[in-house]
Amino acid sequence: MKLDKLNKEIRMHCPTCGGTDFSVVEHEEEKLVTCSQCERQMTRSELYEENSELLTETQNEIAKEAQKQLEAELKKMLRNAFKGNKNIKFK
Repeated sequence: MKLDKLNKEIRMHCPTCGGTDFSVVEHEEEKLVTCSQCERQMTRSELYEENSELLTETQNEIAKEAQKQLEAELKKMLRNAFKGNKNIKFK
């Protein structure tokens, strides 16, 4: 499998201005994320919640690519396992 194709970078967006650069500040219990553009502060969980559609979409793309690669790898393995067998044909 080609794992590098499954490695995707997700650029989350600030819900206020759409900026993609953030700084992280250690806070008492949770890490606070600050947008570099508009300086809005939020917790990491709030940022994840605001970008949930983007995260889900990217997760689905990775799952489809992984499934495609697994199917191709399995087909290749089966072809090699039954190579030379006259009774089994693969399309």
